[in-house]
Amino acid sequence: MIERSKPTRHPAAERELLEEFAVADRDNDGRVNFAEFKQLLDGLEAGMSEAEMRIGFEEVDTDRDGFIDRREFFEWWSAD
Repeated sequence: MIERSKPTRHPAAERELLEEFAVADRDNDGRVNFAEFKQLLDGLEAGMSEAEMRIGFEEVDTDRDGFIDRREFFEWWSAD
């Protein structure tokens, strides 16, 4: 699995994550495409290259629909 830096878990960090997801989700449909995913990770300062983001996108998109929904993203981000 692709490694990423992430903030310590606490309410402020979770709130920030929700806010960043909402900003990246430009059409407010509850899911992000690759360009939005890249913007999301850049906003969260995940420290990933674009190649790592592409691999990560494929890993996170568990239902293989070409989008990452909130559930998929939060499960991935919260994984240890």
